[in-house]
Amino acid sequence: MRAIVLSPLVLFSLTLAASEVVELDPQQMARAGVVVGEVGERSFSDRQRLTGRVVRVPGSTLTLKTPVGGRVEQISVAPGDRVRAGQPLVSLHSHELLTMQSDLLRTLEAGRELYAVEGISRIDLEQREQEAFAVDLELEVLREELVDHGFPDAALERVLETRTTDPHLPVAAPVDGVVLELAVEEHEWVEELQALLVVGDPQRLELELQIAPDQAPRVHEGDGVVFAPVGRPEGPGRATVLSRVPQVDPDTRTIRVRARIVEPGSQLYAGLYVEGQLTQGEARVAPAVPESAVINLAGDDVVFVSRGGASFEARRVELGAFDGGYHEVVTGLATGDRVATGGVFLLKSALIGGGEGD
Repeated sequence: MRAIVLSPLVLFSLTLAASEVVELDPQQMARAGVVVGEVGERSFSDRQRLTGRVVRVPGSTLTLKTPVGGRVEQISVAPGDRVRAGQPLVSLHSHELLTMQSDLLRTLEAGRELYAVEGISRIDLEQREQEAFAVDLELEVLREELVDHGFPDAALERVLETRTTDPHLPVAAPVDGVVLELAVEEHEWVEELQALLVVGDPQRLELELQIAPDQAPRVHEGDGVVFAPVGRPEGPGRATVLSRVPQVDPDTRTIRVRARIVEPGSQLYAGLYVEGQLTQGEARVAPAVPESAVINLAGDDVVFVSRGGASFEARRVELGAFDGGYHEVVTGLATGDRVATGGVFLLKSALIGGGEGD
């Protein structure tokens, strides 16, 4: 073994062996701030960073559309309002509705005239009975058409009783919920089946995440996700994978992953962008070293293993997963080995400097 004496400018003297061993005395260790710790075991999983956004759960919203063309006469709610099932939200004024009611009343009157005829022959009576049957069918069709277009039963009975038409059509909430979006304004003309507003449950949210296609096969239902809104890492939330969509998004060139939110962590809204970490597969126990113990040397990950006393061996290691504080060691160390966890940079400097003086 050949000793190499370094300049006092490095604050301590070291001896470097050709086998990449650094030796120093206890006083030099103290001045260099060298701290030694034992390699322990930790639980690791394969993890991947990803991004995405908060979206509404499929089926948690309903888009209300106008059943007939007409004019928006009145809007009784605003976005954010909580509504109950059956509550009127929008009132329409529709000429189409008037036409349907007029046809209904004319058909009804024609049927009354048929039934009112007396003193006719049997043949004429049978013919009129057939005509009356056809009128009844047409009348029923017209009634059902009005009901299908959302015209209230009470209003329909009022039209039939008073023989007067009503052009007003109230659009009511089909379920309890919150008004999430208004698509029209008062006095706006709308066409049949045009969207009026969106009602839903703002609390029913999930994550839509993006993942590279080559990583997608490793994602399975139940895998855990830790996430937080972009720019707000405090109070992270938790989610679990529901499914992945087997189709590449043409814009992002990624595959979408749906995840159920288990713990929101902070206030979430639909459309909010998030970033997080996906844990894939089963956890495994492996030797682990703190981040401070690892240093890069000529492109390799290196740790300084204590040989006892003030002697350290620079040993190359293969690292696996990183949990934010500790590295998984795949090869190069065993549980119970003692490594430098502090003062590592100075040990590296001594090692490089000794090599240059060789």
